[in-house]
Amino acid sequence: MTLSSRLLALGTTAIIAIAIAVSASLLRGQEAAADPALTAAAQKAFKAIADGDVEALKPLVEKKYAKKLTADELRPPQTGPKLTVAYDGNVRVMRADERKAVAQANMFTPSSNDIPKGEASKLTLFMVKEKGGWVVDAPGKKEADDDATIKGGWYHPGAFTFCPNQGLEFLGNHFSNKLNCQSTAVCR
Repeated sequence: MTLSSRLLALGTTAIIAIAIAVSASLLRGQEAAADPALTAAAQKAFKAIADGDVEALKPLVEKKYAKKLTADELRPPQTGPKLTVAYDGNVRVMRADERKAVAQANMFTPSSNDIPKGEASKLTLFMVKEKGGWVVDAPGKKEADDDATIKGGWYHPGAFTFCPNQGLEFLGNHFSNKLNCQSTAVCR
């Protein structure tokens, strides 16, 4: 076997492995998105956050956090990058099982040109199934499911997580071996 044929075989094997990984990831996302109640609840929550409507969000939040929810918690802190709300109505289910899920949507647009468009533009919700309906909950360390690895892989830009007990928490950019970032910030 010549060097060029070995390289061709190695390259072909690598491409097939990447294709299998991508299709498996997309299939998991499609299976997770199969629950229409999850997608509907996430869309309502994202719309309420985008509109700054605390009263519309309260029924969609875990009961122990709903009472203390304020409008200030629905926007990023003023000390960070200046962002405007630009919710496009689309929701992606990043991971889900029968009791827990993570949904993400494009929510913000940076106001200045010095911040890349993909940075700080996404908002993530950690949702749990409670009495047959999906509600937003605060992920702990175990539920945040950190997908960053020391070995790297794909770059995931920084994103916000809505923590019903804290407001918006920022999960910084990181590299991961997962194509879709499935982690959320930890809501302390």
